[in-house]
Amino acid sequence: MSLSTIGQILDEGYFANIDFEAQSSWWRELPLEPFEIAGIPIRNRYLLAPMCGVSNLPYRILARAEGAALVSTEMVSSTELAKGRKRSFELMEFLPVEKPVMVQISGTEGDVMLKAALMVQEYGATILNLNCGCPVKKVIKGGSGSAMLRNPEVLRSILQQLRPNLEMPLTVKMRAGWDEQNVNALEVAQMCEDCGVDALMLHPRTRDQFYEGNADWDLIGQVKEAVSIPVIGNGDIFSARDAHEMLEHTRCDGIMIGRHAIGNPWIFRQCILEEIGRPMTSSAFRLPEPFPSPEERRQAILTHFDYFCAYLGQWQALNSLRKQFLIYLKDEPGFDLFRKRLALIRSREDLADAVGCALQPGG
Repeated sequence: MSLSTIGQILDEGYFANIDFEAQSSWWRELPLEPFEIAGIPIRNRYLLAPMCGVSNLPYRILARAEGAALVSTEMVSSTELAKGRKRSFELMEFLPVEKPVMVQISGTEGDVMLKAALMVQEYGATILNLNCGCPVKKVIKGGSGSAMLRNPEVLRSILQQLRPNLEMPLTVKMRAGWDEQNVNALEVAQMCEDCGVDALMLHPRTRDQFYEGNADWDLIGQVKEAVSIPVIGNGDIFSARDAHEMLEHTRCDGIMIGRHAIGNPWIFRQCILEEIGRPMTSSAFRLPEPFPSPEERRQAILTHFDYFCAYLGQWQALNSLRKQFLIYLKDEPGFDLFRKRLALIRSREDLADAVGCALQPGG
């Protein structure tokens, strides 16, 4: 399989008939604070984090419409991509309207990662990201993800191999370190800058913490002071207020939102509205409400489902999105009933009916 096979979306006509630019026009004209990554303009400071099973093409479109200025693919194994595995191509696939879009790869072998990186570049991604933060056992057992922080010299070697051969911006997403006794984000960040990395994304928890305890925002501020390249903060962003507190506390260049964006694309909207102040209601700016109405929530769920069906088919949509449907509806009155009905959903009609019941008062 070659790069020419990428772009074989199941229903290309479906996506071609949607005006995605119009969906995001409400925020792209607002006076938001931008930043740049190696000359690439990022229109605001709110970014969608790479998340396995979440930040695929259908969800990225929803996040972009709600205000995510930079979106990322799920993590792609450099080994699998270099071998031409179909699934890896699907993970990397994006629409031109998604740009700027970042493709994240993982791996430990410089030659393989270079081959994969050149494939990402040839495909036309805006930014390349190296995963040095994933804490999951199946990723770290091969030495990639956050295991890279245990041996920074391997990362140095990879960066030295990639940087001279790439024209696209090169970024690294990492954690604080391997464990509490080995917090080395500051040293790794400085090494990355020395090797020509164009931006850093830092989740200031150790690998051992996974998602327990608190993210150490002070560490983000220390890294920001230590390097001259953009630093994007990540971790414990549960609301727009959290996002702006991180920006103020750390002086980081941007915020990367992960877990709390699952089933909640509106968090990007809320960050934008928090930044500009809600009183901006002139006719030039038709601002949405910060929180979705029940009808808007219903429509988002069905749109997410429709996008996924057009992308990978209905069967895959039903199997891949069940957990996210639960998160979309976790605070709704009919959540318990929806959860019981979820396993019985077999079609869009079933989904629409179950969602409608979940959103009804007393449902």
